[in-house]
Amino acid sequence: MANHERFHVVYDGPALAEHRMDVRDLAPALVAFADLFTAVNKEVNGDAADVRVQVNASFKAGSFGIDLVATQHLLAQLKDIFSSTGASAISNASGILGLIGMTASGAAGLIQLLRALHGRKPIKIEQQGEIARVWVSQTETLEVERDVIRIYRNSTVRTSLEKVVSPLAREGIDEFGIVMDGVKVLDIHAEELPSFSAAVTDAEAEIVSDITARKVLLIESLTFKDGNKWRVSDGNATYHVAIEDKEFLSKIDAGERFGKGDVLVVDWRQVQSIEGAKLVTESTIIKVIEHRQPLQHRLL
Repeated sequence: MANHERFHVVYDGPALAEHRMDVRDLAPALVAFADLFTAVNKEVNGDAADVRVQVNASFKAGSFGIDLVATQHLLAQLKDIFSSTGASAISNASGILGLIGMTASGAAGLIQLLRALHGRKPIKIEQQGEIARVWVSQTETLEVERDVIRIYRNSTVRTSLEKVVSPLAREGIDEFGIVMDGVKVLDIHAEELPSFSAAVTDAEAEIVSDITARKVLLIESLTFKDGNKWRVSDGNATYHVAIEDKEFLSKIDAGERFGKGDVLVVDWRQVQSIEGAKLVTESTIIKVIEHRQPLQHRLL
C-alpha cells in the first residue's frame, strides 16, 4: 500500500533569472529533502512505514523549480493497520509534509515553530495530551502537535531542513518556496536563514511536572557562596536546592546563624523535565516561612 504527495520546489532570485542552478547547490538540497522526509517518517512512524522522495520528470518555467514526489509505503506485514483503530498512529506523506510545515493547513509545523522562535530556544514546552504549548517568550505561546516537538528535537531532521534551505546563503538566491496544486503554500526568504540553524536546539525543555508545596526541611549541609546549593532532607529523600528568597538571603548576609540540623519551613518548587534522553528534577526554595532550631526528642 502506498500514498503519494506531489509538490513543486522553487528557488528564486537574480542568480536564477535564466532558470539554471548550479548542481553543487541543487544536489545537496535535494538529498537533504530525502533525508528530511526519511528522518521525520522514522521519528513519527518508526519501522511501520518507509518513505522516499523522487524527482518527477517535469520542470517548470519561472525561477528554478523541480517537481518532487514523496511516496510512502507501509511495510507488507503492517498493511492491515489501516483497517484497525491503529490507523491514526501512522502519519502519511501528506501528514509528514504538515509536520514539517510545507502545506496550506492552518496548523503550525516545524517551520512555523522555528520562525516563531527566531533562532532562540523555547522558554519551556508544556505537553497537553497530543498538543504541546511552546513558550517562545515570557508572554507568547504557540500550540503545535506533539509530533512537531519530536521532530524539532531530532538532530537529523533539523540538519536536513537546514540543508534544504541552504542555497539561500548563495548570492543571488533569496527565496525558497513550495507549490502544491498551483498554490504557493510556503515562502522562505534569505534573511530568515538564522531561524533554521540546526545549532539552535532545545534538547532540554519538556516540562513533565511543576509542583509547589509547603515543606519542612532539615539542613544537612550549606554554603554561603553565591550560586551554590544547600543539601536538605524532607525526612524521606535528600535534595540539592537553590534558594530564590532574597529576603532570606539578605538575612544570611546580615549574619544570621544557620547550621547543620536546623529546620526550615518553606514554599518549595520541584520541576521535572525531559532533557534529551535524561529525566531531570530541579528543586528550589521559593520562600522561607520559618527558621527553627534543630529538632529535639520530646520527653514523655
